[in-house]
Amino acid sequence: MAAKTETKKVYGTFLKDQIVNVKPVESSGRWANLLVKGQEMKKDPFLFNKVKRSYQVPLNSERLGGGVKSILDDQKRVLIKKYEDSHPNGMTEKEFFEKELGVENLNPYLAKEENFWRTDKRSRVVLTKEGMVLNLNRPLDMLRYKILLSNKTRVSPSYEGRKNSQSFEFMLVDEGKLMSKKVEEADMKTNAYIKFSEITRTKASMIGFVKSLGRAIPVNHTEDWLKSEVLNVLEESPQKFLTIVSDPNYENKIFVQEAIECGAVKRMNERRYVLDNGIELGDLIGAINWLTDPENQESKLRIKSQIEMAKK
Repeated sequence: MAAKTETKKVYGTFLKDQIVNVKPVESSGRWANLLVKGQEMKKDPFLFNKVKRSYQVPLNSERLGGGVKSILDDQKRVLIKKYEDSHPNGMTEKEFFEKELGVENLNPYLAKEENFWRTDKRSRVVLTKEGMVLNLNRPLDMLRYKILLSNKTRVSPSYEGRKNSQSFEFMLVDEGKLMSKKVEEADMKTNAYIKFSEITRTKASMIGFVKSLGRAIPVNHTEDWLKSEVLNVLEESPQKFLTIVSDPNYENKIFVQEAIECGAVKRMNERRYVLDNGIELGDLIGAINWLTDPENQESKLRIKSQIEMAKK
């Protein structure tokens, strides 16, 4: 008789191995009324150290029946190792936090006088200019995190989204993610400067870069001017700079610009390029596709000849 196979238990968690820094959003937001006129976004968003903000779970609109919004799931069950004996079939997120906080019922629809979300001090997150560090592996910090997330009009869910609304007062900054982003940006900047070094090695390659942008070169240009133009694009956005130089159509864009300069191609506007014999090419990509089409190589050779003649 075959031995009975035991079902493997899969444990879960309602917590996260994550550190979140709660920081005030720069002064362009709701702190503007506390600032001296003329202060910039990089300045301290608080004029007085005593300023505080308090956050609780918001209420539902009357259309949704009112009452406190629900931020804890009461449907999905997860097997928690710590509570396996008392909840062998798993527990909901609401049940987990009830256990962890020692609260009989976290039902958001209870009457106000017995509603945890309106009476217990743990249901309120009070922040000052110092902000707060939350370890989401701790139940109370995770609850605070969820409370702050529920205040969608006052708390930005991320550092990247902090400027998306003038009403944001604080932002939730994932320090690990932010550090990774900084490293990624540093790597991108390093790669951009490597490419910058390659491009600025010769005058011809600098001229090619400027022409790839669809720009003509001034007659009185100098090498310093060319290098400055390349650097301006890099400093504006290393990502955009790398996109430009790694574009598969980089050389083709230079060719089109040179064709325009010698009169072989006419740029009517950004969406319309025309050959000097009237053949419509479409937009820039359309013009490139036409010029790289094997059937049009005879015309391309004629244009190339015109470009070479114009350079003499």
